[in-house]
Amino acid sequence: MFYSRKNIDRVKEIITDIMLVVEITLPRGLATDDHMHQIQDLLNWGGLMLVDRRWPGQESEVREFQADHYCALHAYSRIVKRKREGKTHGYTGTAEELNVLRDVCWQIAELLREGMEHSPLRTLKEFLAAKQIVEEDHARREALGIPHGVQETDKDRVGRLMRQKHFNKKEKRNDN
Repeated sequence: MFYSRKNIDRVKEIITDIMLVVEITLPRGLATDDHMHQIQDLLNWGGLMLVDRRWPGQESEVREFQADHYCALHAYSRIVKRKREGKTHGYTGTAEELNVLRDVCWQIAELLREGMEHSPLRTLKEFLAAKQIVEEDHARREALGIPHGVQETDKDRVGRLMRQKHFNKKEKRNDN
């Protein structure tokens, strides 16, 4: 499958825009619901990428990143939960939460930019698979109060999703 330079660059711009939200908008308490969904998508995309790809010779680095990724998902969830519970006016995080989100999102963004250069089809399929997993598991995760990430997704499920030709198209939900 061929992706034009223009389309590859556009996806990379979207990733950069999300990083600007993580770096500037969120720490200032100015993130919108849409911004938070974008951050969630980036975190989930990175989580699925780690489940889907093989990293020969980098197993210890992958385990370390997975632990950091899990912390970032929980930091994200705490920020969202405080706003939903009315404890904060906007999406605000502690310094520790913002730092872990910044670090993990930066690492994910770098991997995704590289993925868009070397394997755009696979990289975009990982995004669509992550979106499908989150949509399918939304109610279960909400009931259990766990983050909406893909950290516990098994490799067989990811493999099945990556082989499918079409992905579920869900209506955008309003999580306010």
